[in-house]
Amino acid sequence: MSAVIQIRTMKLGEGIPKICIPLTDKTTEGLAQSLRDLNGVPFDFAEWRADFFDGIEQPGKRLEALRCLRDGLGEHPLLFTLRTSAEMGMANIHTDQYMAINRSVVDSGLADIIDIELSQGEQAFCTLVQYAHEADVRVIASCHNFCSTPDRETIVETMRLMQKLGADVAKYAVMPKCSRDVLTLLDATLTMREIYPETPVITMSMGAQGAVSRVCGSIFGSCATFGTAGKASAPGQLPAADLARFLELLHPSHS
Repeated sequence: MSAVIQIRTMKLGEGIPKICIPLTDKTTEGLAQSLRDLNGVPFDFAEWRADFFDGIEQPGKRLEALRCLRDGLGEHPLLFTLRTSAEMGMANIHTDQYMAINRSVVDSGLADIIDIELSQGEQAFCTLVQYAHEADVRVIASCHNFCSTPDRETIVETMRLMQKLGADVAKYAVMPKCSRDVLTLLDATLTMREIYPETPVITMSMGAQGAVSRVCGSIFGSCATFGTAGKASAPGQLPAADLARFLELLHPSHS
């Protein structure tokens, strides 16, 4: 059984998989509208994809947006993600800038979780993990392959490294080139649950071919899935309302 991570009232790794809504607006006003649009949408936590935001490197704008999100989400946890171009995100910044922005978000006390890219390097990764943990902020370690699906051993070894470096949750996303690639991702997910359950894991196979993993991944051990309530942040994301219905069918005892 995988470890359980509690963030506010949400427990990752326990019960029905959690639905995360990515917010990709360019302005604080847009974020505020997206929060209003979440009324009635089934979700457990929200991700601010800050790399889409205009002026993310400006402390004042960043803090204003964080306060807007925190106020609008209430007790729903907030995940801060600054996805860089190295991981196919919108932020074309150096590691020192990446670290400075993430530190400032931790210092604000307004985010519950931060996403740290393993591609930033082990030293930077460990430094940010320690900084976040000292402020009681949880860490999702992430790795994205938008070109292909590595073999099972590579996926597992990468998530094991995330665990060893102190991540609270290990996340791995891949792009399938065939149906068997989706099976490879699910096999790696199950291996983590059965053999290396030290942390919860989040996995997904992207694109239309991999969309099934966003629903059935929970059966193999993925503790969360990303759904839309508007714009998608990655290929293959499904509407949150549809995800909730699918998950209830797969996990009737928790619905």
